[in-house]
Amino acid sequence: MFSASRRLLFAALVLSTATAPLFAAESTEARRAKADELLSVHKWRTTVALGNRYLKQQSLMAVRAELARLGRERSLGKTWRPGNAQWDAAEAAMVAPLLATADRDWTSLEWLPPEWAAMTARSFTDAEMDALVAHFRTDVGAKQAIIVEQSVAFHVGGALTMSGKLIQDFPGTAEEQRALTYVYAEEEKAMRFSVAANDNVDGQRFALSDLGAKYQKTLMIKMTGILNARMDTVAATLPTRARAVADTAEPMVAEFRAANPG
Repeated sequence: MFSASRRLLFAALVLSTATAPLFAAESTEARRAKADELLSVHKWRTTVALGNRYLKQQSLMAVRAELARLGRERSLGKTWRPGNAQWDAAEAAMVAPLLATADRDWTSLEWLPPEWAAMTARSFTDAEMDALVAHFRTDVGAKQAIIVEQSVAFHVGGALTMSGKLIQDFPGTAEEQRALTYVYAEEEKAMRFSVAANDNVDGQRFALSDLGAKYQKTLMIKMTGILNARMDTVAATLPTRARAVADTAEPMVAEFRAANPG
């Protein structure tokens, strides 16, 4: 385990030395179009679902912290808590705009193309990009693209879990957890293919090639970093956003006071 970690760290250091774009033969526009084409073969469904689960958790934590603050400042007492009808209504109203933010800034993946283009520019030559696009457009290539995505998702999830950021069975995230489990199982089934040499020559050739190994290693290291950094960026905005929508809870606070006089 230790030696594997050292090898991964070494690979990260080697890959990080290539800071300048590797391509020069094609225009920036042509290269960006090629990057977009390669990105289109990836859906990142498991990683997106994992991020949805995490950001729902962080949204709820931010909103619950705000509601608890309101409870302290207004002296609402011990019954102002999750499970109380007015608290739950306030929580739902406040969390909705935070989830809309997460959907826009994470789930949509609209933010990803520029970062993907920069990463591939630093990592792959024009010839490598041509070969990758051609391979992943094949039936077996599409399955191997999912395998790469699952490898990235494993490392993204590992970073969240080992850092203690992802809290198991966090109240209010059951729906997102079910979606994550479903998507993972669906993709795990979709990526299966025959490993018999005579059935899948192209798949075996790519898996054993230098380019295949480089692609998976590069994405495991660099995409894991990009995706985790993006989740951190979105999550960091949620407490401020929760404070900004705290007024949404005022009708529920008033209703709670009326139902609990004194």
